[in-house]
Amino acid sequence: MPRYCFTAQIEPRCIDEYKRRHAAVWPEMLEALRDAGWRNYSLFLSDAGMLVGYFEADDKDAAHARMAATAVNARWQAEMARLFAGTRTANPDAEFQYLPIVFNLAEQLQSQGLPTD
Repeated sequence: MPRYCFTAQIEPRCIDEYKRRHAAVWPEMLEALRDAGWRNYSLFLSDAGMLVGYFEADDKDAAHARMAATAVNARWQAEMARLFAGTRTANPDAEFQYLPIVFNLAEQLQSQGLPTD
């Protein structure tokens, strides 16, 4: 399954609120992400506000489109937008900066015929 990594910047003054909001994400938002095809979704946040996200999906663009079509996502994005630094839209996830993968241990081990465990 394809893997995706993205970055964004949280306003440093909003870090505690961002953490609080993500400690108890709305159940309907969790269900929407799952149903839209987001798998192994994790967020990492530095003390300076650098946000790094990781997820797996069969098709990133289709997963985003399915989320964009939900009412719960529109409400969530509207509430989160003010927490992001430099957000130019009411939809901060549209501004994520995606990073290309350059190394994966399991793939390299497999390509060399080595055990992955």
